[in-house]
Amino acid sequence: MSVWFALLAAMLYGISFWIQGKFTLPALGPVNMLALGYAVGVMFLIREAVRFLRDHTTIMLKTYGSLCGASLFNLGGFSAFSWGALNGSVSVVTVISTLSGGIAAILGYFFFRERLSVIQIGGVSLVLSGALLLHLYG
Repeated sequence: MSVWFALLAAMLYGISFWIQGKFTLPALGPVNMLALGYAVGVMFLIREAVRFLRDHTTIMLKTYGSLCGASLFNLGGFSAFSWGALNGSVSVVTVISTLSGGIAAILGYFFFRERLSVIQIGGVSLVLSGALLLHLYG
């Protein structure tokens, strides 16, 4: 089941990146696009977030720190994507940004000793090789 959700996420992210690069970024610019994108997310999720925080009053400070850190890295990643797509080819920037999954797998291996199967190592290697070839010949 998780594979289907991953494929759905890939499809939705792909559509999102294409819309951002083709229409939103040229019209609004990176900063306004990011601000409006996060504002839309807040509008749709604020009610659920308030309910969650009310029911989980014993969330530790470490959890809030992790959330803030992840959010800042996410914002930095989308900012880098936005500037890259605005100043270059949307297709090239989008493909290179897919390295995030490979990087997450590598970090999981080194920091949490998560085991990667041979197929997963092959997949990460293919993603890295594809990005290298895109950089060299794209």
